[in-house]
Amino acid sequence: MAMLRSVNGLPHHGAGELGRVAHGALTGPSESAGWPRLFLGYNTLPDPPFPLVGYLQYELAQPGGLGLPALLRMMAESMRAQPVPPEDAFDESRRRVATAMRVDALVVVAPAHALAPAEGEGAWRPPAYREGPRRPAAAHREGAWEPAAALAVDREGARVLLVAGRSAEGGRIGPRRPAEEPDATLAGLLGEVLDAQHAWTKAAFAL
Repeated sequence: MAMLRSVNGLPHHGAGELGRVAHGALTGPSESAGWPRLFLGYNTLPDPPFPLVGYLQYELAQPGGLGLPALLRMMAESMRAQPVPPEDAFDESRRRVATAMRVDALVVVAPAHALAPAEGEGAWRPPAYREGPRRPAAAHREGAWEPAAALAVDREGARVLLVAGRSAEGGRIGPRRPAEEPDATLAGLLGEVLDAQHAWTKAAFAL
C-alpha cells in the first residue's frame, strides 16, 4: 500500500512546496518499477487545513500502447465519470484524513525524453562516454544513463519541471530545473486530471 511521505527538509528548487513535492516524487522510493508514475501532492497551497505537506503515489493502471498525453486524457475522463459514493462509504478516520490532507498538486514522473526532450540521455552522459565506440563498463551498460524527469502542477496553475541523471560512478546527479519550460500540453492535461481528482474528493467527502 502506498504511504504518505512528508516533504519536510527537501529542496524547493525555487518553487516552494510544489518544488519539494516534485523533488520527493522524483527521488523517493517508488511503489512500481514502470513508467509513468503519478503522485498526489497534499497541502502545497497557502492556508492548508493541516500543517503537513506531503505526497502519495497514485495507483496507476497503464493500458498498453497509450502515450502519456492519451493516458492523462483517459484519466481525466475516467475521474469525471466516477460516481460519488454514498455518505456511509467512508469511516470517520478516513474522513478526518481527507479533511486534513487537501489535494493541491499532481506530479508525473517519466523518462526525461518524455517530459523534457532537451534533457535526453546524451545531455547527462559524461564526456568519456559520449565519444568514440568505447563500450561502457557493465555498471554503465545501455540504459544506465537514462535520466528521469518530474512535471508538477498545482490548482493555481503553477508548474515546475525537474530532471535527474546519474554520474559516472552511478550516483544521482540533480535534481535540477532545466532551462526549457514545461510542455504546455502535458501540463494542461495534468491540470485536468488534478481538477477532476479534486472535484471528486470534495464531493465524496462533502468538503
